[in-house]
Amino acid sequence: MTARQRASLLVFPTILVLALIVIFPMIFSISVSLRGYDIRIQEHPFTGFKNFIAILTNRDFYNACLITGIMMAAELVFELGLGLLVALMLMNLPAARKVFQPILLIPMMVMPVVIGYLGRLVFEVRSGPVNYFLNLLGRESLGWHASPDLALVTILILRLWQWTPFVMAVLLAGLLSLPLEPYDSAQVDGATSRQIFFYITLPALKPVVTLVVIMRALEILQTFDITYILTLGGPGDSTMTMSLYTYLLGFRYWDVGQASASAWLIMVPLSLLVTWFVRFMEKGERGAETK
Repeated sequence: MTARQRASLLVFPTILVLALIVIFPMIFSISVSLRGYDIRIQEHPFTGFKNFIAILTNRDFYNACLITGIMMAAELVFELGLGLLVALMLMNLPAARKVFQPILLIPMMVMPVVIGYLGRLVFEVRSGPVNYFLNLLGRESLGWHASPDLALVTILILRLWQWTPFVMAVLLAGLLSLPLEPYDSAQVDGATSRQIFFYITLPALKPVVTLVVIMRALEILQTFDITYILTLGGPGDSTMTMSLYTYLLGFRYWDVGQASASAWLIMVPLSLLVTWFVRFMEKGERGAETK
């Protein structure tokens, strides 16, 4: 047996497992999206692209896309900004880092369902602690998750509290892994702290930032638990995310065909966007290396 044949034999079990747990469900979901697949009915007739057309002509789908896009933009901006700020502070305080880093990582270890119920208690309209302190300051109580204007803000606050520590931890690991020689050379040349940050630290962190953006974008797209517990997409449709919209299609209205079509309409553009972003960052790195 040649080395190539042995390698193929060793890789075959992995390919088989991937085919069973990844490829087969994807093919099956495509089949479902092309059928009138109501799980309460035994017959599932072929309908072609009818489910896709129904989704693309549904105002609720575009609203869910908008809400998810707002969440993705807001979370990525604030989480990267706050995470980098805290990571830089901890990097410059090695003694305090041993104490504060484990404490700061606690929110990301809490289950999203627990955070959802915690949010209901903390932001409760009549007796929640947040409104209590607002009343002490002479301000009126706010509706928070019961208000169409503030429900999405409430969810964003909870999610920033949960996921900023994760971004901080990844960026801190990236900062601690950077070589010291460029910094020593920059200080010898008289570079300021601002110049060192923008011309050495940020370019060196590009691979880490790319990883964080991809991981967070994929997770934000799957936002479900906190929204389901806190608002169920309401009030109205002010917090209806794409994943929650897809879930309700399949398991509240029992139209699994449209739910599957919605999932594919979400996955394909996101895959293209992630691929473009990775290539854009790689192109930026190659351009920096040639200078």
